[in-house]
Amino acid sequence: MKSCTLDGASIADVAAAYRELGAVFDAPGYFGNNSDALWDAITEYSGEPVEIVWLRSARSAEVLGPRFAEIVTVLREAAAEGRLKLRLE
Repeated sequence: MKSCTLDGASIADVAAAYRELGAVFDAPGYFGNNSDALWDAITEYSGEPVEIVWLRSARSAEVLGPRFAEIVTVLREAAAEGRLKLRLE
């Protein structure tokens, strides 16, 4: 299983979060920093199963504001469809 660990203590902005998420899903170079691009990357991904662990997610919610909720909504929807495993800590 491929793993992506995001740490709220070190994610300074939305671009950093999307960079990490895009990398785990092998997103193309033109991957954008938005929820639609993230959904596209997840649904087009055909590699090994992915687990996303977001440490100190409450800190990320503070730093990223409403954009955090947008990202998490996409990740939860993808998890509900069985496209990934998600753990928020």
